[in-house]
Formats: sequence, structure tokens, C-alpha cells
Amino acid sequence: MSNVVISTYCLILTAQLCYSVCLHDSAQQDTDVVSPPAVVSHARMFRRSTTWEPQLPLRVTPWYLPGESALLTPSQSTQLQSAMREVTQIISNMLSVHRSEGPLLLNRDMNKYCRSVWGDPSLLNYKRCGSRDISYHGERCLDVVIPDSHLHGYEVWPMNDTKPDHVTPDGTGVPNTDFLLYIRVAQTEKCALHPSVIAYASYCQLDHSGRPIAGVMVFCPKHLRDGVNRHQHVVQVCLHEILHALGFSSSLFEHWIDCSFSGHGCSSRSRVTNTDETGQLRVYTPNVMQRMGNHLGVGSVGAPLENQQENQISSHWESRIMQGSILLASLSPPHLTSLDPITLAAFQDMGWYGVNTSIDNRLVWGKGAGVHFGLPSTCLERLEGFFCRDEGDIGCHHLHLDKGNCSTDAFMDGCRIYKPLLHGGECWLNQENQESDEIYHHQSRCFLSNLTKEMEDEKVKGRCYLHRCLAPNTYQIKVRGSEWTDCPAGRRIEVKGFHGVLLCPDGRLCLGFDQAPAPTSVFTTTPFYSLFSQRPIQEIRVQLTIEKNLKWTTEIKKILTEEILGVIAQHIGVQRCLLQASTVLDKDLSFLLKVGEPNNCHPHPTGTSPHALIMKLIDNPVTYMSPQFSTITIRILSSGSHDHILSHLGLIGGCSGALLCAVLTLAVCWCKHRARVLQVRDIYHSQP
Repeated sequence: MSNVVISTYCLILTAQLCYSVCLHDSAQQDTDVVSPPAVVSHARMFRRSTTWEPQLPLRVTPWYLPGESALLTPSQSTQLQSAMREVTQIISNMLSVHRSEGPLLLNRDMNKYCRSVWGDPSLLNYKRCGSRDISYHGERCLDVVIPDSHLHGYEVWPMNDTKPDHVTPDGTGVPNTDFLLYIRVAQTEKCALHPSVIAYASYCQLDHSGRPIAGVMVFCPKHLRDGVNRHQHVVQVCLHEILHALGFSSSLFEHWIDCSFSGHGCSSRSRVTNTDETGQLRVYTPNVMQRMGNHLGVGSVGAPLENQQENQISSHWESRIMQGSILLASLSPPHLTSLDPITLAAFQDMGWYGVNTSIDNRLVWGKGAGVHFGLPSTCLERLEGFFCRDEGDIGCHHLHLDKGNCSTDAFMDGCRIYKPLLHGGECWLNQENQESDEIYHHQSRCFLSNLTKEMEDEKVKGRCYLHRCLAPNTYQIKVRGSEWTDCPAGRRIEVKGFHGVLLCPDGRLCLGFDQAPAPTSVFTTTPFYSLFSQRPIQEIRVQLTIEKNLKWTTEIKKILTEEILGVIAQHIGVQRCLLQASTVLDKDLSFLLKVGEPNNCHPHPTGTSPHALIMKLIDNPVTYMSPQFSTITIRILSSGSHDHILSHLGLIGGCSGALLCAVLTLAVCWCKHRARVLQVRDIYHSQP
């Protein structure tokens, strides 16, 4: 879909929506892809790893380019790093691979560094590089210059000699990495042409089996702003884009391999896509067909790809049939989007990955609707509880978390669905409402209703009422001023004290997938709750040790403090917004760290308080290399220890002071000995 603007919803602060774009196909066309020399494009056969070699979680290493963060404030950089850390954790939980030994080294393009190749088969160095191209200045991944330390070396050979004329040695590589993702923050031409874009990504290196091992993700700085809903949307966009770079790309379909047959080999798939009798392009691979068939309630059937562009294969699922999937061209807001089972099946069929299918979020749209569901020719007549007919009608989004407006877009081929309202439609979000009978609450859902206390005809529309689950698909509802009322799924009911009726959705509520937006991730189904709502804010003293002597200004103190908060958040695995510095950096390089729940910050999901996680650093100081401040050690002081030490330093003098200094020196050495060095690769990288 080159140069096609693809709209995706995003939440900002409360309920306001904006638009983003997916530029993957356009970016991929601009990316030179490098493969090992042994890889050929067709009829490939690969050795399959032996059965005793386990598949281990895929390790994605974000590599932040030095200097790029100058376009962002320290807080915005921390938000970006937090989002990327969340995405890499999702990927690690989702995918596994047979890992290669040693650090990851990327390939060089022989056509770039070599001006000529020995072509005579009788020569000793037949097919080897015979002369260097003096204009060669290394490799790029889209617009990113790949550091030489990440690359294999190369050699230039004379005609028949056993020693090369020139040798560029291998770099050191990137340790503990299966996929290297270069992170760039830049106002690129694509960002300028599409002002609403948040990020785009492409892959640039393949291994011997065709699996992507390196890519780039470009962030347009305009949209990297603070705010928890913004964080959720950045996570969503990042996950969408990295799934493209890891394999769900139309340009990689021909590289998918089949490892299902017996023996120790894998072969390229004969064909991944084909067109059905209606002209719909679909993915026809075994797991995809099985999952798609199970979803629609039919036998095996291919999963449909977006058909907006004629004569082009899309890298997105068809919007009419796959609403709610993370890989649509037009995404719903984060709380209405999931990592769906059809997408997971596609990653199974790529042949490169083991896939954790237990993380499936249920795909509700079109469930059990049959093989002809979502056809443009019938969607306005066969609504089937998913589509709508009258433009502008206010109804309910199919997950019933939000009110929706009956509308269409460029990807719906004229079909209409209830899209979430731009303002005030989140039934699950506590808010004041002028209409007396509606209730906006975490346990509220959207119901089609014309209930009114007045004796007048009301139009049926989406309204927000409380619900409570009694059993799967069994629940009660409560209108403001009414008692709890049974709501049998699929039936219309009356509510005592009100005129009109209410329709009880069938197969949409109290089934585990219909929870309100998750507190920390757009892909979990945990309801809103607060681990800290009854807990007072707590303060902790953070002590720093820095090797480099600096001239301390207010600005440098702020930058360093933001960096330290980001490192602590990354190290203990919590949202950055849960941590705040309640004091400025003191002369002794310490400050008070406040742990709580600021506005618009999601609580920690694990059940362990961030305070307890941070206090573990008392026994395990963190040491890391900062690109701006050299080596930094972060220590957490036990309660009262800071004031206790300072008071003793002030009171004890002479020999006692000297003795105390010696004791403190030994203590510091002991702490350094115990310190666990943290290579904060996921936060900061300086180019070797």
C-alpha cells in the first residue's frame, strides 16, 4: 500500500480521538534488504534445528541512536523507552526462536563493498571479491547507518593467492539479541507528508532461513507526548509496526517456510496468498485456515487481506471481517484492539517462530457468522449483530464498552459499523452525564435502549448502564434510579419505573473478553483497579555515585534526575509515571523518590507494589553506563539512613571522624563489590 494514508484511531488524555497512519509498505519499499550470500529466493531448503535444541523467547533489542533524543524532552524520552520496553516484553511472551550462538552480527551487501568479483571458474578465488569499491561507506537500515561493530567483516582477494589483499574484521556484535531494532526519532519526509503519523517500521536484514533479524522504527517527534492514554496508543502503534518488521509483511510472504514435515529440513511455502471466488485475496496457510474457520464456524478457510489497492498485496487484514485485530489498516482505540488468534496463527505459519497461543485474546467480530460474513454486497442487509444500516445512528460498539456512531471509511467498502464516539462515549469511564438515567462507571456497558421515565416515544440508541455478571453470558443491569434487573442474553426487557425496552446482548458480556481497558497494557483484559488507592504516597532516598566531575546546573540536575527515574522504572519493571522526584538533586547527589499514583498513571499490574520492588535495590545497587554522565551507581538508602549518616558526620570529629571515614570507605567498597552491573541496553546506547 505505498503512499496510502491509513487511518488509525488514538486516544489522547480522555476521550478525544486523533488519526495516525501506517506507512510500513511505503517504508519497506524504500529499504534495502540484505541476506546472507547462501540464501536464494526460491526452492530453498534449510536445516531444521535438532529436536533437543529448545526454542527460547525472542529477544528484541532496541538500539537508541545517539543524539536522536535531542528532539524530545527527558520525560518524553522516558515515555518512549517505557513503551518500547512494554512492546518487547509482549513480543518475548508471544514468540520464541532457536537462538544462534554468540552476539548478533549483521551482513554486508557484497554488491556495495565489492566493485568486481572473480568470474573465471578456473581461478582459485572464483566468486570472491576482487576489488574494493572505494565509495563504500558501510551499511544502512532505511536511513540509519549501521555501526561497524554490528557488522560482519569482509575480504578482498587477489586472483590466485591464498591470502586476501584487504581484511575488514568482524565487529563485536550485539549480545543477547535475536532481533535488533534501531530506534530513530526524526522529523523525516514521511513524517512531514503525513503529519498525524506516530511511527513506521521496516526490516532490513534476513538470516539464512529468511527470518528478519534487524529493522528500524522511526518515531515522528510531534506525537510523542506525555499522558497515559497516549502511552497506550504508542504501545499499540509500536506493536503493530514491529509485527510487520518481524514477518507480517507482504514483501515477506514468499519467505515464509514450512517445517511441518518429518526430518530435519524446512522448505519455502509454495504459495501463501490466493484469491477466492469473490475476488478477495486471502492467506491460505494451515494454522491460519484452521483458526479462521473455527472463528467463523465453518471448515478451513483463508484469512482475508485488505483489498483497497488493486494489484497489490496488503500487509493488513481485511477491516470488514477482522475488526478488533492489531493488524488492521484502520485500528480501533487501544482498549478495543487485541493481539488476535488469526495473527498468532500467521506467525506460526511463518516457520521461524514458536508461538505462545495461550495469550490469545478472543476475536469477537464475526464470531460464528459463516464464510460469507462481511461481503460488501450483503453487509447492509445481513447486519448479523455486527454491521449497521443508517448513517449517523448512535448505537453500541460491538464490544459494548463504548457508544458508537454508525459510519464507514475507506477500508469498509461501503459497509457501516458502530465506531466509538469521538467524545463522551466511553461507558466504562467515570464521568458526569446530563441524562439522568445513564450511568458512566467502570462496570457500565453500552445497551441499545429507548428507556425513559416520560410517556413519550424515544428512539432506540446506545446508552450506558451498570451491569454485573452472575455467570458466563448471564448478567443483570441497573438504570439510574432502578433496582438490579435480570437481563437474559438476546432478549428485550422492560425495567420497572421506565417506559420502553432494553436489548440484552448475547455472547458479548460476561465472557472474559469484555472487560474495561487494562490499567497498563492495551492487550490484557484486567479491569481498572488501583493498588495504591488506599495507600499513602511513600518517599525513598536515592543516592547516586558518578565517576565524572560535572558542573552542576539546574538543567543538568533535571536531566540526570529524569534519566535516573527512567532507569529505576526500567530495572524494576514499572511505569515511569509512578515515580517522581519530590526534591531536587542535593549536593551529596541524592534526592527523595516519591512512589504513588499520579493522575493519568496506570498502577503496577503484578500485585507487588513499586515501593517493595525499589527497596530491593538496597541490597542490589544498579550500575550502568550513561552516555552523558559516564558511570553511575544508584543506591536506595534504608529509611532514615540518610539523615542518620549526615548527623553522625556532623557530630563526630578528629580521630573518630577519621575512623568513621575508614569504615565508610570499606562499606562503599563492599557495596561496589556487591553491585550488579546493569547494562541498560533497552534505555541508552552509545555508538562504539
